[in-house]
Amino acid sequence: MKGRWRRLPRPTGGSRRASAPLLGVPVAVKDLQETAGLRTTYGSLTYRDNVPAEDCPAVARLRAAGAVIVGKTNTPAFGLLGETKNRLGPDARNPCNPSLTTGGSSGGSAAAVAAGLVTGATGTDSAGSITAPSSMCGTFGLKPTLGTIPTWPIPDDSMLFLTHGPITATVADAVALLQVMAGHDPRDPMARREPLGDLEARLTATGDAPLADLRVAWSPTLDWFPVDDEVRARVAETALAVAGLGATVDEAAPAVEHPMELYFPIFGVDTRRGIVPIIDAGDFYPESTAEFARYPALTAEDYVGLLARLWRFRSALAEFFQRYDVLITPATAVPAFPVGRPPGTIGGVEVEPGWMTFMPFSAPWNLGTHPTASVPSGTTADGRPIGAMLIAAPGREDRIVQVASALERARPWPLPGAAG
Repeated sequence: MKGRWRRLPRPTGGSRRASAPLLGVPVAVKDLQETAGLRTTYGSLTYRDNVPAEDCPAVARLRAAGAVIVGKTNTPAFGLLGETKNRLGPDARNPCNPSLTTGGSSGGSAAAVAAGLVTGATGTDSAGSITAPSSMCGTFGLKPTLGTIPTWPIPDDSMLFLTHGPITATVADAVALLQVMAGHDPRDPMARREPLGDLEARLTATGDAPLADLRVAWSPTLDWFPVDDEVRARVAETALAVAGLGATVDEAAPAVEHPMELYFPIFGVDTRRGIVPIIDAGDFYPESTAEFARYPALTAEDYVGLLARLWRFRSALAEFFQRYDVLITPATAVPAFPVGRPPGTIGGVEVEPGWMTFMPFSAPWNLGTHPTASVPSGTTADGRPIGAMLIAAPGREDRIVQVASALERARPWPLPGAAG
């Protein structure tokens, strides 16, 4: 497939360009985000005919910057699956190989960018929904710090984890979209007031050692998760490349409790309280029903205990990022697999098939509110994309951009849609 992707234009001066930095740029919007006058289904049968009267903040800001919203991208109902499928239509397919999954839940957005249909697309992320499909489709996906891009309307169940972010072909394009969408909105109680760092300056760092000022850790497993051998090898090569660009690199991981043992009880309770009552029962797939059954209702005392564990978890992560500027891990435990067939064995270890095992590396950072990005990092022997994930302390998107941009210049990744 020959893509129709084009690089996002750089500012060239003039009042019109300054007031509309994305003038004419085609952007697709994930169908979990409200678009005025354009159907927003949330991937749900219940909302199949829903047409919002108002844009969500991210879309409103994209329009104000001159972007052309060309359409909505596929998502599982309320983003509750690791593959992009719903009862409204066909499953999303991976442009690299249509027999493969896109991952989820922003799989439609990653596929649109990978196919060269748009310059950029939006994603949302509560447990890897930006970075996982970006990894599987070979795009760059940036999940900023919680609240950097405000959410409205925001249900109570989304306050702790839900983040919006861009999916693009290049780091510079992601920065351009992020800078437009970011900014405080008082309607979102989690919205950040702190401005973004100078991300554009991090795009242009040059010299033989552009990462010499950074302390970087890398971990193939976070000491918790089995990983495919080829994924492990590509991520190790990425860590070596970062060292070659001047960074001090150690193999290390934060000392925390098992992230899923904390994430799932909170996520399960919040989802059951906020989404289950409003979603058509026909929307649910068996894997979602099984997740809810695994984590039954909690007492108020038990839930408060989970929140206490969450604060301790975040404190431990903060301590780790006092020692390191960036952490590198796999973005997903496996590359893209055939649609509807998540692996039961990963790296020689038998696992329960499902998103909690094929994309477990993101949940710790949604728990911690940290920014992350999936950087294209080569392929498997049979050509499936692999992404390495970059993580930084909350509010330090600039460090992620610095590393991702240096890697992009040193090891240019193919533009989406360029092959075939």
